[in-house]
Amino acid sequence: MTKINDPTYDFVRSIYMKNVPLQSELTNPFAANKRQRKNPLAIKETKELPEEVSDWSARHFVDYFAENYKAVFKGAYKTTYTSDNKIINIICEFMDDNLLNKNEWTKKFIDWCFLNKEIIQKKSGHFLLMELPHFLNRYYQDVIISSSVNTQIEIFSEIEALAVNGRSKEIYGKYGIPVACTYYKNFRDVPLSDLVDGTRLFLTKLSNGTSDEKKLLYDIVQKSISRSPYISGFELIDWRILFSEVIEKYKEETWWRDQDYPGNPRFKYDKFIK
Repeated sequence: MTKINDPTYDFVRSIYMKNVPLQSELTNPFAANKRQRKNPLAIKETKELPEEVSDWSARHFVDYFAENYKAVFKGAYKTTYTSDNKIINIICEFMDDNLLNKNEWTKKFIDWCFLNKEIIQKKSGHFLLMELPHFLNRYYQDVIISSSVNTQIEIFSEIEALAVNGRSKEIYGKYGIPVACTYYKNFRDVPLSDLVDGTRLFLTKLSNGTSDEKKLLYDIVQKSISRSPYISGFELIDWRILFSEVIEKYKEETWWRDQDYPGNPRFKYDKFIK
């Protein structure tokens, strides 16, 4: 038979002469070569930290915690920078409030937590970054006060200056409820009943307010805890019971403690008692 010189005929013939492809190749024509094109998984490298601790950011501290977690527990710590950075900032702020180099002492605190992991695991049931702020007061009492000549921090004059300028919100937000109420009772002659009612109204307003107002409420509760322990004679030590209906939801915050860690006050609280 004479061969037909027809390009269309040649094209059609070239198609039906090919082998029938596998089913997997019919559903995904690129599947046949997919394994060949797949790159090997990249090995995750350890994140480098700046040599100087003073140059570390909150993110660096999170990475440092994760590296130590892997070394100690032989497992990976899943970092979530959005929430983990906030925890680091709480720890740094605590150090700053106590006139300590925040980066240097934050690192020391994290190291101490790993050395005392059994204590943390026994109390918390697990060892996670979010649990560490619960042990800040204990660390301060057991390590900082006992290992150095530590003088109490004077805060009365700053509170006095804020009060003179009518900046009561800042006093609550920076020093917490017991400090603010003790000052206003003893040095501004505000009756205790008025302080309780006024503080409750203030906290309620914040809890129903804007995001900035809710952030202030968060700060007030945090400072009320981190400024402890208080001395005898301070007012509204039972603030968590008095205002439980307002701050109940804050019990789930990572820095909440059922009770303040006992020990020596870090601030010159005797000035607040007449």
